[in-house]
Amino acid sequence: MYNLPEYEPSDEVWNKINTELNNDILRKGISQLPEYEPDGRIWENIEADLNPKIVKLKPWRWVAVAASVVLVIGLGFYLNYQKTQPTIAYSEQKMDSQLLLQPSDNSDADYETIVTFCKEQTYVCENPEFKSLKIELDDLQAASVQLKEAIGEYNTEPKLMAQLAQVELQKSEILKKMTTKI
Repeated sequence: MYNLPEYEPSDEVWNKINTELNNDILRKGISQLPEYEPDGRIWENIEADLNPKIVKLKPWRWVAVAASVVLVIGLGFYLNYQKTQPTIAYSEQKMDSQLLLQPSDNSDADYETIVTFCKEQTYVCENPEFKSLKIELDDLQAASVQLKEAIGEYNTEPKLMAQLAQVELQKSEILKKMTTKI
């Protein structure tokens, strides 16, 4: 009720109310009404109800409210902490031994032997068929180097390993053909 706005009626309204109250019929009726005086406690209760009350919480309720607030804040921090923590996972994979590069690749050594021989015996190496085999071998050698670089240290691409095996097989066939020409 204290928050309700206040309005003051105009003088005309008060004059009309006053004339109605002074009406003879109303005066006679009012004079015939019995009068009662309420007990003093009733007025005290009415005044207490009109005054706003301040709600007081008992101490154990304050503790319960504080514990609830701490619990909610703690849970929020915990969930936020869980989201920001990185998850570390690892797995082990077994490599197929056929996918590993063989350390004893003799094709390079054989190629160097043929190049050394060609420096000493130039008439064999001048043969057009031998030259075409040498060009083909050089191309395969370049492809082999590129594939080894693409494969890298861990040999994780089976398709590249299959291509490298094919290139090495072709290199060995060409080296056989070249040695038969010598």
